[in-house]
Amino acid sequence: MGKWTMKQPNVARERLVGDLSAVIGGQSRAVLDRLPTAELWYLASRADLQKRYGDPQRGQILLEWEMSAVERGERVLTEIETCGFREWHSASALDVGCGDGGFLIAMARRGAHAHGLDLCEFNAIGAALRAGAWEMPIAVAVGSAMSLPYRSASFDVVTCGDVIEHVVQPVGALREIGRVLRPGGMLWLGAPTRYLAADLWRDPHYGFFGVSAMPRPWAAWYLARIRRVFPEPQHYAVEQLPTYGATVATLRRMGFEILGGEYRPLAALRNPNHVQSRWKKQTLAVLLALGFRGPLSLFFRLAAELVWPIRLVCRKTYTLDNSTNAADNARRLQILQSKENTNVL
Repeated sequence: MGKWTMKQPNVARERLVGDLSAVIGGQSRAVLDRLPTAELWYLASRADLQKRYGDPQRGQILLEWEMSAVERGERVLTEIETCGFREWHSASALDVGCGDGGFLIAMARRGAHAHGLDLCEFNAIGAALRAGAWEMPIAVAVGSAMSLPYRSASFDVVTCGDVIEHVVQPVGALREIGRVLRPGGMLWLGAPTRYLAADLWRDPHYGFFGVSAMPRPWAAWYLARIRRVFPEPQHYAVEQLPTYGATVATLRRMGFEILGGEYRPLAALRNPNHVQSRWKKQTLAVLLALGFRGPLSLFFRLAAELVWPIRLVCRKTYTLDNSTNAADNARRLQILQSKENTNVL
């Protein structure tokens, strides 16, 4: 994709920061002061989100979210590096649901060949404009996570942040991500969860109490009829927030190895040798010897749903296409397809 540029009128940076902080509110001033001027102009051009969504609160949440997108992308790539990936300069990387391109800019700054996909053409154009403001080369396509327009085994890294809760068939989307990843490739998956205490208190998409745990028809009706966020329930943009436990189990069934982001007590229960504290390791050994594995597992699984968001770094450990065991290949494919038919995480 060619380089995009943005006109930057000769207006004082201080005035620009002041105008944006007035729109976004909260503690945005400190964050805005750290951003390059080109990024400030991009955010100013997107400040019409409030009008576009017809809801000031929704627009403010989205603008505040995009304000930190590049910084969040840098943190995500650091998490991937912590799990052993270093070769960015020769890497092909994909961000599924790229939005306004914050993760793509972070990838390109590390020297990766950054590719982005978004279902919304408006977002894809915005990502290209934003990358042009940063003078970073990226490639952006419009398409669905359910049918990625890329060849199998074509990416070293795939990131997918806050997307699967918007997809009708999240398991199918994860399967598509597994298809385009090369064997040994890295996946970073992030999403709010259905019962996370912080998300229950303030829904991450609309900012209201309890919406994240409601069945989709109830949430759509509540936001349209009671909160008047949008005129009709069918405008609700979220399918169903996933649960932490089901997401981890699905990824493992698909052949992904969890390298980072797993709830630490569950990881310790699965492999006590990973516990570094001596007294914790001894205490865990005693409890397991006394037969408490089942109660501990149940307790930690419930705790994970309440306190641990999905921020998982995974490695693809095999590919169906290259399996040498036809019977095993068929069995894996049957498992994945049967699980996909439930469409639930």
